[in-house]
Amino acid sequence: MKNKITLIFLITLAIGSFSLQAKAPSLFRNADKSEMNEWVDSVFTSLTPDERIGQLFVMTVKTGDWQADKNQLTKLIKKYKIGGVLFSHGLSEEQAQLTNYGQSISKVPLLITLDGEWGLSMRLKDTPRFPVNMMLGAIQDDRLIYEYGREVGRQCRRMGIHINFAPVLDVNSNPLNPVIGRRSFGEDPEMVARKAITYAKGLESAGIMAVAKHFPGHGDTSEDSHKTLPEVNLSKARLENCEILPFKRYIDAGLSGIMVGHLNIPALDNSTGLPTSLSPQICTELLQKKLGFKGIIFTDALAMKGASNQPSAALKSLIAGNDLALNPSNIASQINDIKDALKNGTISQDFIDEKCKKVLQYKFILGLSHYAPVETKNLINDLNSPEAELINRKLNAAAITLIKNQKHLIPYKDLANKSITLVTLGNPEKNEFFNTLQNYAPVSWFNISEKETKNIIEEKIRNIRRNNRVIIAVHTDKADRMLLREICNNKDNVSVVFFINPYQMASYKDVITNASAILLAYENTSLAQEYAAQVLFGGSPATGKIPVTLSGLCSRGTGELTQVIRLGYSIPEDAGLNSSLLSRVDSIIEDGISKKAFPGAQLLIARHGKIICDRAYGYFEYDKKHKIERSDIYDLASVSKAAGTLPAVMKAWETHHIALDKPLSHYIPQLKNSDKKEMTVREALYHETGMPAALNTTTMIMDPSSYQGVLIKRKRDSEYPIKITDDSYGNKNARIRSDLVARDSSTTYPVKLAHHFYGTTALHDSVMNRIYTIPLKSDKNYRYSCLNFILLQNAVENSTGQKIDSWLKDEIFSPLEAYHTTYRPGDHIALDKIAPTENDPFVRKQIMHSYVHDETACLLGGISGNAGLFSNAGDLAKLCQMWLNGGDYAGEQILSEKTVRLFLSSKSPNSRRGLGFDKPDMENPGNSPTCSEANAETVGHLGFTGTCFWIDPKEDLIYIFLCNRVNPCRTPNTLGDLNIRVKLFSEIYHSIIEPHK
Repeated sequence: MKNKITLIFLITLAIGSFSLQAKAPSLFRNADKSEMNEWVDSVFTSLTPDERIGQLFVMTVKTGDWQADKNQLTKLIKKYKIGGVLFSHGLSEEQAQLTNYGQSISKVPLLITLDGEWGLSMRLKDTPRFPVNMMLGAIQDDRLIYEYGREVGRQCRRMGIHINFAPVLDVNSNPLNPVIGRRSFGEDPEMVARKAITYAKGLESAGIMAVAKHFPGHGDTSEDSHKTLPEVNLSKARLENCEILPFKRYIDAGLSGIMVGHLNIPALDNSTGLPTSLSPQICTELLQKKLGFKGIIFTDALAMKGASNQPSAALKSLIAGNDLALNPSNIASQINDIKDALKNGTISQDFIDEKCKKVLQYKFILGLSHYAPVETKNLINDLNSPEAELINRKLNAAAITLIKNQKHLIPYKDLANKSITLVTLGNPEKNEFFNTLQNYAPVSWFNISEKETKNIIEEKIRNIRRNNRVIIAVHTDKADRMLLREICNNKDNVSVVFFINPYQMASYKDVITNASAILLAYENTSLAQEYAAQVLFGGSPATGKIPVTLSGLCSRGTGELTQVIRLGYSIPEDAGLNSSLLSRVDSIIEDGISKKAFPGAQLLIARHGKIICDRAYGYFEYDKKHKIERSDIYDLASVSKAAGTLPAVMKAWETHHIALDKPLSHYIPQLKNSDKKEMTVREALYHETGMPAALNTTTMIMDPSSYQGVLIKRKRDSEYPIKITDDSYGNKNARIRSDLVARDSSTTYPVKLAHHFYGTTALHDSVMNRIYTIPLKSDKNYRYSCLNFILLQNAVENSTGQKIDSWLKDEIFSPLEAYHTTYRPGDHIALDKIAPTENDPFVRKQIMHSYVHDETACLLGGISGNAGLFSNAGDLAKLCQMWLNGGDYAGEQILSEKTVRLFLSSKSPNSRRGLGFDKPDMENPGNSPTCSEANAETVGHLGFTGTCFWIDPKEDLIYIFLCNRVNPCRTPNTLGDLNIRVKLFSEIYHSIIEPHK
């Protein structure tokens, strides 16, 4: 045994010193050499010979049982004087506490290492889970890889970790490799080198040592070095051009650490019979001398079967050229072997001392001369920061790969009247993939299990085939191929999304051949699912390219590019906002609910085409029986003017049905001989017609012969007991006019206006006649009027020949895919999806639920230019984004860019009003409907029921708030008193961290 070790040592000496041309790694070059040498000398001279040996060992501690781990750590430090620790798994705070404890009892600060190929979560389950390298290999923007490395470095620093055993530089050229596979960036050596170096530079920019592995290359093996010693029978030329090339590039890039794997590579060492990790030919001759590496060399874990059967493995590894022995079996025996080698002269004390000094140098470089305990306060939040989630989202988004896309099926377009179904294989629950799909369109869901009977499966397949779009999500490599083939028979409408390792797709060759679109998401994580769904609908682009070849399916580099055509979903930082915004708006809304400003609400915030907040709060009513969901719809009240009538006018102008400066009387004959004959469309949009604010429908609809005195008084008494608002009480004897409305439906009263409230066919004309003949005010100064927009509706209908609801559906809402936006929602939407508004105890005698709250719009049948539109925040966001996009959404040019530019930019010379939109009051910010921070380009509208939307083109920003603050009564207006809509808008501006360019 002694002779064999002596021979190895002599081989090492014979090799001589490595190239003088080799440069030290960047971390070493950038260190203050004078301060480093002073610290190293001071520590080194204080060490006993045993302590110097101990510095060359990094040992694993299996976290999980605190006391057992503490005892193990104490023994390793006190008895064996180890230089470093590798924690294998556990929770962040537990590891931080162990780190602090270990450092507190160690004479020399410990190197804390991590085996974190996809971040801390590979070992610490309460930390961000980043993608594996195979997924990263699909990313085309290497700047993201650098950001990722830097973020992992930040997290390591926060955890008191100094070294990460990453990146993997193995070129996975063997699809059957049982141990590397998805841990590799791919099969192209140059790409692997580029990705790994970029990641490592990001890591080291944060002060964390990168350790590339598994030198000289574990990618083309069919055996696992954890279980045996894999043999790599490749030529030297092949090894140099493929396996070794990434390591050469890494060394030339000035990076600091390399880990040597346990392999048998005859072409590189056919004389010693040792694993590469113990071979001087590999660790010194090749790695240090030929390739010029001057950084720290680690062995792979010596307890692995690839090395553990070697006697004196740690001693051999040091003689071979390694600097640190990682986790050998039986450390006591390994240390004794080194001591024996010192005694018998196999190695010298100088040999140990030089290695010890080198380890101490890197301890100084990595900051251990100024060690501070890990701060456990806010540790979990700091690790799981918004910045960490942002880079994680960017990585997942950029990796999604569209392998096949016949007839440009992806992203989906023209979804009006299309049915979509999702079939999941290998995941029995509705997951993030399904939830994200639902953000874009109604999607039915089928889960097919092999345990189901043949008849049930066949019936499901028949139902699936009836849909216009079929999405198959494959969450396991064990999914039934026969089922997939059956579903894919109709090739024109099937998209298959794989959430598995790309190599596992090989067995789905026939499925891939039959499907129209194939999307590869690489992993079955929540973020991979979310972004795969966004790619299908165009909320995120497909930019990835597969980093490996799938024989018979596709070659490396395959990946079609797609564009963003719809709103995406992300976090505030992805849109240049601060995530603290979310807690602040939550607090404002929750305060409003607690003070009964409204029972529930929806809030949506989007910027740069990304929805960063889409939340539902509270309940339909204060009884808290029905929780608000994001898909529920609200009565928009006067937001209907800008979200309904205005886009109808915009389209009518664009199609030359309406001219802005023509009189309304040109389109409404009833106005030609009236005092309104000169009013123009533009004046109506600006509210500068002289029209009064509204009709008094209460006096119109109540029969004056049924009561004496006034109809409504400001104080309650025995004759006026019916509370309408806090300061209005109705006459108890008043009855509705039987010539206009009735409580029951009949041929005379066929028009349903509300529950048990029906109108005659003449009612609509009676209301409109009142509007046509109502006296104008004496001037045309700005006066907000619902009647202006009722006339605009009238003009659109007369000029286009279509009712406004039909015109909007065909021209705006259907191409916009605004599925939940409609008038008279009770005709086709379930009541439990519609928020109720005010209780009308006097005229309609009911809580208005699915019927328009506004009295004039109600008498007009629920479809009116001033009110009547129902929607939710998600649908309104599509409309707003369409305007921000210059009229384009979902791949459709819904309005021309010219039209949108005109209506968004126009402003009245006489008031704050825009062309159909409301705008900030820049001269009197205190009276502005927006917040004071809103700029002059901002447009939007408020609604009486507590609704609003605002668009800021300058900041590329959308803000939508919906509530039913009038439930159960319009007074008191606590929403207005608390200024909630303004406060929310203000908070959005205050959270901007990246001004829009």
